[in-house]
Amino acid sequence: MKILLPLALFVALLLFYALWGRDWMKATSWGASFLSWVEPVELFLFKKSETILVGRMLQGLGGLLTLLTQIGSIDITPLMPLVPDQYEGILRVFWNLLPMLITGLGWIVEKLRNSTTLPIEAVAVTEKVIAENPKIADAPAVAQEIKVEAVTAMAEAKAA
Repeated sequence: MKILLPLALFVALLLFYALWGRDWMKATSWGASFLSWVEPVELFLFKKSETILVGRMLQGLGGLLTLLTQIGSIDITPLMPLVPDQYEGILRVFWNLLPMLITGLGWIVEKLRNSTTLPIEAVAVTEKVIAENPKIADAPAVAQEIKVEAVTAMAEAKAA
């Protein structure tokens, strides 16, 4: 139990960093120097993507919960008097599947981040707006072309 509190604090700090801290640090002089120092670590661990960071944290949390349920550290017996007898078995099954579900959710978040390629503004347009303005209909294709060109240019620059 002594390790869970520091671990929870570490996860809370990572979430703060992913959601607000990084943007805040970019605005400060000391934060910008810190970010340049920590950038290689970010690239290695989560490709500087906050979404991938959160997905991997969920995967780690699911793995930790799996470990804790295997060693018996998470006990739901105090809750059992509140559950009708016919549902007790179902609750135990779902409780034991919860870590795997959290890990799967983290994997899904990371997978979606890697497969999502266009800005939300390019895809979050109703069909009615597209029908009224034909230029908007071409915007996702233009964004895709620009993205491919940018990725190719970065890959060539990295290879040189």
